[in-house]
Amino acid sequence: MPSPILYLPFKVPVRYDLVQPLANWLDDDESQVGFNNRSSSYSHSHSHTEVDAAPAMTIPKPAYNSIQCRSELLRIAALRNCMSEALQDSHKSALEEHEMLRDCQDYHATLLEFEKRGFPTGGGGDADEENGINLTWKGGFSDDDGSQKAGGIGVTETHHTLLWDRACTLWNIAALRSAAAALDTDDKTKEGLKSAISHLQQAASHLSLCRQILEHSRENEYISTVDLSKPMLQFWEKMLLAQAQTCIYKMANLEGSSVRNHTTLAFLIQGAAPLYNEALTLAQDPRLQSELPTRCQEWAAHCKAQSLVCQARAYFHMSIEMRLSKTHGREIGRLRQAVAALNTVLDFCKSTQILKEAASLFNKESAKNSRGGTTIGPIAEAAASIQPEVEGLLRLASDRLKAAEEDNRTVYLEDVPNPRNLQEIRSQTLVKTDLPLPEAMLRSRANLFGWE
Repeated sequence: MPSPILYLPFKVPVRYDLVQPLANWLDDDESQVGFNNRSSSYSHSHSHTEVDAAPAMTIPKPAYNSIQCRSELLRIAALRNCMSEALQDSHKSALEEHEMLRDCQDYHATLLEFEKRGFPTGGGGDADEENGINLTWKGGFSDDDGSQKAGGIGVTETHHTLLWDRACTLWNIAALRSAAAALDTDDKTKEGLKSAISHLQQAASHLSLCRQILEHSRENEYISTVDLSKPMLQFWEKMLLAQAQTCIYKMANLEGSSVRNHTTLAFLIQGAAPLYNEALTLAQDPRLQSELPTRCQEWAAHCKAQSLVCQARAYFHMSIEMRLSKTHGREIGRLRQAVAALNTVLDFCKSTQILKEAASLFNKESAKNSRGGTTIGPIAEAAASIQPEVEGLLRLASDRLKAAEEDNRTVYLEDVPNPRNLQEIRSQTLVKTDLPLPEAMLRSRANLFGWE
């Protein structure tokens, strides 16, 4: 079965010998401070530990020289170069063969250790260019429009502070976590769904932190690639939360679930709809549409279709609740709402070229993959999951509507309310974006600066 979960592409760092530039900066007597005092503070709490999203004070440059911290310099350079190799592979390979989630988290923790000690994490601009440190990353999105625009994989962007590397690393950890939710979890089991929910919420929290790092530092003034722009980060936050909320609904809807009350289920799936709608609005941001028009069309179509599906499922669950409470006229009213919404989704899928092409691509690539062909993109896989889901639910709702109308005509004789007069179904949103960073992102696996 195709996965309905979208996940982020990777940003790949260009291989770079970070040891010598950091050593030169450390041994240069003219370089006095590592942090720019114009930065503002944002604290991300983890138990009794606080991690600054952007430094809030001037921290003196370390008093030691590069020879004393040679092993630490080698460690940070090795982790970065490991990412530059492994992140060029597929998400599945990065997760399973290269253990990139472990290494990216460790790189984030290592960057924090360096930041604490005043290594160059300044505010951007000409002053930072003089420190001799050139950290280059490739754009995360393919040039689907035949151009080398600011989001394309062929486009690189260079900055001169470790804070830039931390922002890019947060993006990649979010990419790995969202891919793990799509590729490595079973949405038919409670354990699989719990894992997917955790991954998606953590990914959204990482992007929220990434956005705040950039907003609260001067680095944001110099970001040119579209993947780390504010609307892009906000779009993915909402998309990941919508998918997490959908997984919460699916977990509550499992057979044997203690939460399997149909009113609650309606509220839970209804809670995903506004998140998809917010993502839809963000996908229409002028900058995103200008630089990634094809991607934005795909994302917008996906968000609209998923929002409609959520609404239809909420109607259907409320119809079951009406049947159980023996209010047969209201059951018919809700079923008519569900059938109308599902027909709207099907019409939208069949009339929207971008969804038809994505689903067709998935079907073709699935056949190739069975013979050892190419990899299927997440948008094609997600698009291919919508129509079968809707068709199955439509058959179920239509059959039940036919039977309910017949029973009401011959037995119950209740008035059927106009759908416009039925109470609006409220949303119950349970997802969060303020989750604490996991320990693996706060404490390096190596004993760094233990000699201090």
